[in-house]
Amino acid sequence: MDINRIGLIGYGKIGRALAAHARELGLEVAFAQDPVAQADDVKVVAGPDTELYEGVDLVIECATRGALAESLGLVLERTNLLCFSLTAFSDDALLAQAKEASQASGHSVFVPHGAILGLDGIRDGRQAIEEVSITTTKSPKSLGLNPAGYTEPTVVFEGSTRDACAAFPRNVNVHAAIALAGIGFDRTRSKVVADPSVSTNTHRIVINGNGLAWDMTISSFAAGGVTGAYTPLSACGSLDRIVRTGGGFSFV
Repeated sequence: MDINRIGLIGYGKIGRALAAHARELGLEVAFAQDPVAQADDVKVVAGPDTELYEGVDLVIECATRGALAESLGLVLERTNLLCFSLTAFSDDALLAQAKEASQASGHSVFVPHGAILGLDGIRDGRQAIEEVSITTTKSPKSLGLNPAGYTEPTVVFEGSTRDACAAFPRNVNVHAAIALAGIGFDRTRSKVVADPSVSTNTHRIVINGNGLAWDMTISSFAAGGVTGAYTPLSACGSLDRIVRTGGGFSFV
């Protein structure tokens, strides 16, 4: 795919890592859409700007599910979209809008693998998969909970991934990615554990099906807030793959 200019929705840890990497690739970073960010290295706008969308080859959303929902249709009418707030797609109407807008405009929606490994294998094997469960363990602070209320590991959510996306929209994008690649938001089962003793973000994915049984545990140090140390690296890798190839509703 011919990518020369990009724009960002969200200019936090992931957005800044992507901007720096884009410049290393020789790409121009045209704008960052963020209501609170301040920056000297890029033009910052507070909200959606259709003229700016029209002037870039790719918009990268790394903000919140609300920001993605607000901008998705406006972006896809004008250019391609890489989105990280995948819990937004637990809303079937928004997911359908993304796919329909992509098809109608010819622009692409890219789904990154984020903090996990093996998303391509889940996507390839989805017809044989019968059961998927994912358990995420983070510190209470990383989950947005009051640390004073937790003295031992505590299950704070257990249920469908669709409901997990509503309960912890900033913390279960990994779950949403697996649901999108695999057997959907209702059949994928989610568990979230608050553990005051950990400084890592850990995801255990267990998958069973016809002729397959996978058990993966991925852990990275929490780099601050909800984002693990690996996620910005994987985000840059997703940008690399889009620059080299891409099209349609694609997992990168």
